[in-house]
Amino acid sequence: MAYQRAYIPMKVISISQGYGESSSTHKLSYALDFSGVDEGRDDIYAPFDCKITKLYQPGDTEKHANTVWLTSTKKVLSPNGYYGYLTISITHPDEISGMKLGQEFKQGEVVCKEGRTGSATGNHMHLEVSKGTTANWSLEKNGNYAEYVITNPVKIEEYLFLREDAIVRNNTYKGTKYNFIKESEITYKVKNVPSEPLLVHETNDYDKASVLKEGFLYNGDDVIKFYDIGSMSYIYHYEMMGYVAKKYLSK
Repeated sequence: MAYQRAYIPMKVISISQGYGESSSTHKLSYALDFSGVDEGRDDIYAPFDCKITKLYQPGDTEKHANTVWLTSTKKVLSPNGYYGYLTISITHPDEISGMKLGQEFKQGEVVCKEGRTGSATGNHMHLEVSKGTTANWSLEKNGNYAEYVITNPVKIEEYLFLREDAIVRNNTYKGTKYNFIKESEITYKVKNVPSEPLLVHETNDYDKASVLKEGFLYNGDDVIKFYDIGSMSYIYHYEMMGYVAKKYLSK
């Protein structure tokens, strides 16, 4: 399965603040705060092959938080079926003075450590995700409330996979559960196809005219299933994405 997956950049997952009206400082964004180990500062890893596309290094880190933007250097695959470029912003890292614009990281390399710069009361990572390559933020306002929000924001749990070796300590904030997805949880096997191959279609209309070039699967093949539409499932298999009859997919 050749396309690179996009991952949440921490191994230990513990949500200390969610988003929405119940949040204190994430009311207008899809930002999530992740705290790591009980003591110390957890490593933050490159979620995909990426480069630094923006740095915010305030002179006074007791009042203003360090922030790093990382943009994928190639298209990546998300758990909702999106395949394209992503940009993330990491806020509150402890030390970024040695970083440079254009600096590149391979997926899984340590980028920095979580910290408590700015108004943070404890070590954590404030994470936001953007669809596309624009590395920026804007000040959003609603009445007396204002918040800096990444450009083109999307929900983290929909666009970043959970690492297979991740430890989930807490994925709930004020009653809202954030459903992070491991690839293994949405991997299915092609089974019981009576007359192989199983055809892969461009659309969810089971029309042979819509069969992808080389759009064939066989009993025993593993696929990632993103979602169902009627009797069809949208799937990924190596460098092929399309629709198949869902009755032939099994865990």
